[in-house]
Amino acid sequence: MFSVQRLLGRDDEFCALLEASAREAVHSVKCLRHVLNDSSSPPSLKSFIQSRRNDKLITAEIAELLVSALVTSFDRHDIEALATALYKVPKTVEKFAERYLISYEHVREFDFTRQLVLMEEAVKSVLESVQAFRAHASMGEIKRLDSRIQRIENDADEVILSLLRKVYVIKGMEVRPIILKDLIELNEKVVDRCRDASGVIVHVVVKRG
Repeated sequence: MFSVQRLLGRDDEFCALLEASAREAVHSVKCLRHVLNDSSSPPSLKSFIQSRRNDKLITAEIAELLVSALVTSFDRHDIEALATALYKVPKTVEKFAERYLISYEHVREFDFTRQLVLMEEAVKSVLESVQAFRAHASMGEIKRLDSRIQRIENDADEVILSLLRKVYVIKGMEVRPIILKDLIELNEKVVDRCRDASGVIVHVVVKRG
């Protein structure tokens, strides 16, 4: 027999897992700040791998719940899209860390601070969006948070152009600009994934109207 309480309970299970995934995104960028602030020794990938694995387990739990939950008000495709966008954040951060480690001697003096600040803002904002979604915040509040992430993405677009201009005027070792371009673009993708996640949340809220 249909139960509103059961329906809301299932919805909150999904939201709790999505919030946990968003927290892993925040944690992965926090680990990145620690690595980039310490250029005295090559970074360890351990914390990045663990964060991505944790998020992979969360994503798997969401997939299992989608199979077992007979009652939910969410569109399954929307939940899958949001879970995928959130998972891609720690995965992309780990990819950056891997390439940073490989090219450490060439790139450790490069300043990624401007991108890092925007990445931190983006992951914290998407966590707030997921929390607001879970708390049944108004459409106005969800859109306000989405506008903030859109603004962060616009800022990130401007920063990437500024950094690439610097990269292309670097003289000396030819491989360094290529490596830096790759790293800069990976950082940009972290903000893009946050934008994607926020976009899904807005889409769901608008649909539920």
